[in-house]
Amino acid sequence: MGFVAKCFENVHEILGIKIEPGAEEPIKKKLKKFPEVAAVYVSLGEYDIIALLTIEDSRELADFVSEKVRTLKGVKDTTTTLIRK
Repeated sequence: MGFVAKCFENVHEILGIKIEPGAEEPIKKKLKKFPEVAAVYVSLGEYDIIALLTIEDSRELADFVSEKVRTLKGVKDTTTTLIRK
């Protein structure tokens, strides 16, 4: 097992997403269709939507966020947080 894979071994990923006004429902629906997304929540804090991810590789995580999430219409910004299980 490589260093990066071992680092992701006991980690959950939380994705905070800031969106344009009115884009909440369409983005939630699209996120729920991705197999990498375990759950989607509306947030009243700094981020409009919080998604819990099920990705176990740092490259896959980077690709998912940059190529799938950030390209969704209405997404303004994202922040990924890694937490230990």
